[in-house]
Amino acid sequence: MKANVKKAFDTLKMLGCPVKEWDDDDRGHFWIDAEEENAELWLDYWNTDLSFGSDKLNQILDDNGLYWEWYNSAYGCVYDN
Repeated sequence: MKANVKKAFDTLKMLGCPVKEWDDDDRGHFWIDAEEENAELWLDYWNTDLSFGSDKLNQILDDNGLYWEWYNSAYGCVYDN
């Protein structure tokens, strides 16, 4: 994992965001599981306030040159800006 990706991943994990690693990076650097407990604090496909992610999630990713987008309603993938 690149340094900026690891920093974002570790920060989000420490804060309780349900981040998961891929076995490969075909769908981004890592993913956020929207079906985990407390995931709705970070993103929620059906909630209009969080369908674009929480401010904290977006800020951490942006600070590290990353962004996320929905892959489907169950998870979002994280990519380079």
